[in-house]
Amino acid sequence: MADTSALALETPSSEAVYRMLRNRIMTCELSPGQVLTERESAVELGLALAPVHDVLTRLVQDGLVQTVSPSVYRITPLTLKSVNDLLTVWTLLGPEMAALGTSRADPQEAAKLRQLMAEGNAVLSGPPDRDRVVRFVDIAEQVFGLVAVASRNERLIEVYRSLAGETWRVLAMILLAAECVDTLLAAGVTWGSTIEPRDGVTATRIVRDVTVATHMSAIRVLSDRPESSGDGVVLPLRR
Repeated sequence: MADTSALALETPSSEAVYRMLRNRIMTCELSPGQVLTERESAVELGLALAPVHDVLTRLVQDGLVQTVSPSVYRITPLTLKSVNDLLTVWTLLGPEMAALGTSRADPQEAAKLRQLMAEGNAVLSGPPDRDRVVRFVDIAEQVFGLVAVASRNERLIEVYRSLAGETWRVLAMILLAAECVDTLLAAGVTWGSTIEPRDGVTATRIVRDVTVATHMSAIRVLSDRPESSGDGVVLPLRR
């Protein structure tokens, strides 16, 4: 299922295994639609069944893995329709969440947002290889997680969390195809400048424009990949 050489020197924690598997799903090293079992995963990772079950359960909660039957899972399929549906919803949610979070962030949250956006742009300024993509997606997830909290809207936070895992997997797919890099770099700079004046209106426009661009890129990337397995699109890795 996965190369465990990085984990071979010591027994990994559940958190380390979770992060490793999540990153492999995000970058499609574990292919959409691929089946995983608790037993095979435990053998390959050198872990007991209980922690493997816990990790896979967390990934189910993230929306990145689906339960097929007790102890059997599959990576959530990635299809043209599923991505189109997801990003159609994100077009409605993301800009409004950005507006509320930008306008309502307290000074500590605002400072953290500016820091994260600067870090994201620094990461994205280099070649979009796997490590940089994983790091940027992690930063983007932190940004929107913080924006969601800063919105002070519990319903919005709940909806965001239900979409987050799949949203960031699609972003990783786009970046690994070297799409939308310049758009995201420009957005990071411009959005960062709206935080101090709490300019939610401009934040809305920025995130809406980025979402439209990423939506178009995602459809283009998926449309260019004829390979499929079942109902999940299998994407060749860029290395």
